[in-house]
Amino acid sequence: MSENNMSIENDETTMTRPRKTKRTLLISGLGLASAALVAGIIVLVQPPASEADGPTPLNIERTQAKRGDLVETVRVQGNLGHGASRDMGTTLEGIVTSTRGSGTVVSVGDELFRIDDKPVTLMRGKLPAWRAFSEGMSNGNDVLQLEKSLKSLGFFKLTADTKFTPATKTAIKYWQKSVGLKQDGVIEHGRIIFAPNDVRIQGVKAKSGSAASGEIISVTGVNKEVGVKLDTSARSLAKKGAKVSVSLPGGINEPGTISSVGAPVEEEGGGAKIPVTVVLDKPEAAAALQDMPVGVEFKQTKAKDVIQVPVSALLAQPGGGFAVEVSEGETITLVPLKTGVFANGLVEVLESDLKAGDTVVVAK
Repeated sequence: MSENNMSIENDETTMTRPRKTKRTLLISGLGLASAALVAGIIVLVQPPASEADGPTPLNIERTQAKRGDLVETVRVQGNLGHGASRDMGTTLEGIVTSTRGSGTVVSVGDELFRIDDKPVTLMRGKLPAWRAFSEGMSNGNDVLQLEKSLKSLGFFKLTADTKFTPATKTAIKYWQKSVGLKQDGVIEHGRIIFAPNDVRIQGVKAKSGSAASGEIISVTGVNKEVGVKLDTSARSLAKKGAKVSVSLPGGINEPGTISSVGAPVEEEGGGAKIPVTVVLDKPEAAAALQDMPVGVEFKQTKAKDVIQVPVSALLAQPGGGFAVEVSEGETITLVPLKTGVFANGLVEVLESDLKAGDTVVVAK
């Protein structure tokens, strides 16, 4: 029998060698990063055998070499909530006479709060309102936003554009009548507030009876989202649009999508973290949940369609390099290889006769 062949005494757990061969566990300083974690790798060193040594029983397990994508997985804790809040106020002078309650969802055309018992209304748009709306004003995207909002409310009948026309003035009058304002076709600066989406009242910053100066309410988005602080070593996982899995209470895993990735932020005590925002693909899955910690699983394909084996199957060879033991019937053969990328306890096999489906021996 060659030096690379050994007989099997028990096919399940015990291997007997014709001469004593020691397997010594080492923590290898390969310095391989698995996303945010840098883990030492346990490998087996096979020193030269002595002819005088007797057989040594060794507990082993077997698994098959597989072909497929090598995927790195990183699990971190995030916080489920409505995301960061932002403040809203008005340039109108007067007294705050009422505000909406915390948790109220405000849509386009709905009242946010009242000044001198007249409503300040939410309209749809990304561009902030920066001037009054009236006949003779210059063209602008703020006019386009206003006309689109009035059209969605049923007041503007034409195709929305950037021009303030008599049709715009007429639509404003209809809207003013619906909310109890003077029907003059003029919207004073501060009477409407643009936001790209519906908002949720987070809190009230100016109580009823206060002067309408400064911020009056704070708002958030309507749907729950997950905020995560990711180690900078896992930067490659933080890509806008990438898919993740969010672990909710009750063992429920919901798919999510990375909606934003911020610049690294220095944390107290040192070290930088990357702020990542995840939105659930099915927002209703978390609608009834309170703000709470949740698990988030990030995945990244490190190598596509490659042969892979467990890291614990690697044998560091005395002359350098690695090999694995391939079990076939009662024969075990040492098969050399080169290692590629590592992920989740698996290693890519390069430049080897090892094939997918081969049975390899791993440390137990």
